[in-house]
Amino acid sequence: MDNIYIAIADDHPMVISGVTTLLQAFPRIVVQHAYNSAAQLMEGFKFHQPDVLLLDILLPDRSGKDLVPQIRKDYPQVRILALTSLDAPAMVSSMLRRGCLGYLLKGAGPATLAEAIETVYRGDSYIEPGLKEQLLQHVIGFRQQNSEQAVLPGLTQREKEVLQLIAEEYTTKEIAEKLFISYRTAENHRCSLIQKLDVKNTVGLLKVAIQLGLVK
Repeated sequence: MDNIYIAIADDHPMVISGVTTLLQAFPRIVVQHAYNSAAQLMEGFKFHQPDVLLLDILLPDRSGKDLVPQIRKDYPQVRILALTSLDAPAMVSSMLRRGCLGYLLKGAGPATLAEAIETVYRGDSYIEPGLKEQLLQHVIGFRQQNSEQAVLPGLTQREKEVLQLIAEEYTTKEIAEKLFISYRTAENHRCSLIQKLDVKNTVGLLKVAIQLGLVK
């Protein structure tokens, strides 16, 4: 059988190292390249395209929502498997609509990771087993109830706090100081909120949050 050449895009070196180590048990799957940002990824793709891309959808310089459609347009032969810590059904649905063939949570075991890669390599879709039921209920709820409440995203308590402070016009730096967290952590929460609410920027985030009654 032919080898499956993959690339990993993630801004955490430990994630790249961990995934690479896990895949050593599967000789057919070869980690060919790794990138720490969307800019590095798109530059590298000019010279080498993998069979499968493992993509963190919260890269620091560009969101997966924007990046995936461009990759699908410029390099349609590349199969994209989202590898993320975001488990919101709305995000799973959003990324699949944009062109990802699979959606897998970080922390998946080696067998699950290999299965996901093999599946999307064949051109089939793969969804993290633990998310399938949530996604089904999300779709059923959306179809059966014509209301905003049917598709409310699941926010952590910290994300709710950050969202409220954003609504009160606090900057990311001020949010970090008020909640006693790092600037990067505060920014990651903001990006996570944007992803979960399926919007493009902070303006859209506030608009949707107000519509859904998520902020006072």
